[in-house]
Amino acid sequence: MDRKKETSMYNIVRRKTLATAALMAITASAAVPTLAQDYPGKPIRLIVPFPAGGPSDTTARSIAEGLGKVLGQPVVVENKPGAGAIIGSEVVLGQPADGYTLLMASNVISTGKWLYPSMNFEPVRDFRAVAGVFRSPHQVAVAPNFPGQGIQDLIALARREGGRMNYGSGGSGTMPHLGTERFKQVTGVEMQHIPYRGSAPANVALVAGDVPVHFDIEFSVQPLLKSGRLRSLGVTALKRSPQFPDVPTLDEQGIKGFELYSWFGIVARTGTPDGIVAKLNQAINQVMETPEFKQRLAALGAEKIGGPPATFEKMIQDDYQLWGEVIRKAGIKID
Repeated sequence: MDRKKETSMYNIVRRKTLATAALMAITASAAVPTLAQDYPGKPIRLIVPFPAGGPSDTTARSIAEGLGKVLGQPVVVENKPGAGAIIGSEVVLGQPADGYTLLMASNVISTGKWLYPSMNFEPVRDFRAVAGVFRSPHQVAVAPNFPGQGIQDLIALARREGGRMNYGSGGSGTMPHLGTERFKQVTGVEMQHIPYRGSAPANVALVAGDVPVHFDIEFSVQPLLKSGRLRSLGVTALKRSPQFPDVPTLDEQGIKGFELYSWFGIVARTGTPDGIVAKLNQAINQVMETPEFKQRLAALGAEKIGGPPATFEKMIQDDYQLWGEVIRKAGIKID
């Protein structure tokens, strides 16, 4: 074959190849909106990596019920507790990235890899934000006979104790634990961590005088504060809690800018199509605007997050950086 014919044939083949590739790209891009339009075509699973009955579980069930009505398919809540939310996370990661298996996530998405170096997945990388649901500040809870009225009294007592003072939490790696470690780093005080098997046992110990302080999530400690069995030295938000308007913030008491929130939201596997994530986000936000859901959050003393996926994603990424530094400085590792 002469050179002109060879070149001509090459150009024909090349044009056909490019045309085929372009057609495939158009077809693939068109498939995503079609997939989102048809979603959901079967029931959705919402994995809750915590035991049944807690605020995250009951809120997940409220979301699931509303989602089922909006999307026209049942949303089934499954509790898969254990190993610091790792078990539930692995259930979701073991399923296709198609929006049919979701996770009710917490701060563990941001803290998990820092706390559990041996875990075989990276939460920030392997999950994508769908919608933030709610967050709750913490209350610096103490017994009624604690010798002080505010956060500066706690700091003064801790300094007088010279590192001998204890604090309780619901377990290693929980937000009360990490939040108190951050408080120590910001204020320069020393306190020893006493972990319990959950928030309730930690508060029982607090009432009994076994530990002097517990930076507990507001919705967990709220009944004890309202009954007078415990009281609070401060709230870890930049504005006072509507549930406890007489309790000043730590910021008001001189710990400028100090915030500590426990939050919950819904995530999907990375790779879940944008159209499906957008559809889920819109539906979740719709559920969160219902009077029933607003009443549930008000009863918890929690604050709605809501907004687009990017809002929740920024929260996850900001916490990933913040708690990574706190955990590194404190030398916390959980095997």
